[in-house]
Amino acid sequence: MRIQYIFISVLLVAGVACSRNNVKINGIVEGGEGSHITFERLDVNRTTVIDSVKIKQGGGFSFVTKQEEPELYILKNEQGGILNLLLSPGDQVFVKTTSESFGINYTVDGSAESENIRLLVEHLDKTRSELDSLLNLAESIENPENPKMDIIRNAYAQSIIRQKRYTISYLVQNMTSLSSVYALYQKFDDENPVLGNETDLQYFIVLADSLETVYPNSSLTKSLRADIERKQALYRQSIHLDSLLSMAGDELGLLDLTIPDRDGNEIILSSLKEKVILVVFWASGNEASIQSLLQLQSTYDRYGDDGFEIYAISLDNNKIRWMNAIDFNEFSWINVSELSYPDSRATVLYNVTGLPSTFLINREGDIVAKNLYGKTLETWLDNLL
Repeated sequence: MRIQYIFISVLLVAGVACSRNNVKINGIVEGGEGSHITFERLDVNRTTVIDSVKIKQGGGFSFVTKQEEPELYILKNEQGGILNLLLSPGDQVFVKTTSESFGINYTVDGSAESENIRLLVEHLDKTRSELDSLLNLAESIENPENPKMDIIRNAYAQSIIRQKRYTISYLVQNMTSLSSVYALYQKFDDENPVLGNETDLQYFIVLADSLETVYPNSSLTKSLRADIERKQALYRQSIHLDSLLSMAGDELGLLDLTIPDRDGNEIILSSLKEKVILVVFWASGNEASIQSLLQLQSTYDRYGDDGFEIYAISLDNNKIRWMNAIDFNEFSWINVSELSYPDSRATVLYNVTGLPSTFLINREGDIVAKNLYGKTLETWLDNLL
């Protein structure tokens, strides 16, 4: 009898321990009756489907899962709407939203961290709306030289800066929260992360160091560290490739390009023959590119009247950002862009593997050197001009 009592007690304790690791999600999606909702675990670079259910009459749904550490999750509806949650073992949350505003306007009770995620989503959504409104306003102005365009470009840049400052401030204040991992990877759109510059990697590293002291076994912490190592490896590889390219001095011949400038006029690279040309690949959101172009300005001022020209190709897909970077930094050379990044014919033709990248072309149209800057570039120009 005593043995049976001990056995039952062990089962009860085990059951209580297991229930403490359960996460329960109940919710209502108004207008979503009869459609399906999917529950997925969100990692740094991928998602894993856990379950999918049909929304009941009245909009109700529920999920239960077991976990050992805090995890990021998403609820996804059939229209592709995503609602983000950050849940800890034992959490019991209630989510309320509508089919039309799924993942944008919603409430979540029972999880303070999920509320933090909601605030991050809400703030970025407001920024996106601001940017969309400014883009629509810019597209309604036919003359690109209209003074209003300067005001719009400045407002656009300031909106991006405010969002980035908000994100950084959030990270600084929440260094021990896994919600900061979500903040790190927020994007303005599919191609433009809020923290996308090489210098922003410092925030990834500092957060990973902090989280490893609080959540060393969390899959999010481990994935964040792995992603940092991947980014650092890519950066080292880019530097190595640029170094190898800069050592190459063989004549490759002119690879001609025809790319529109800011006014839509197509500028043919070969039309600049008789000049020494520096073809530069850069991007408005790449800080290393901006710094390199700023350093080139003194060289351009010194040699521009002697037959030296810069043909700067921006790897952007947003005209306002591109034009804003040109105007703000006063880049007065030839500025062109396909505005099709990441689909760029020019980068394929020139085998561009990192930013910034430069190609020096002599008066005869031969590529004679790559990735030259500063005094080294000026020495070449002294001999070519």
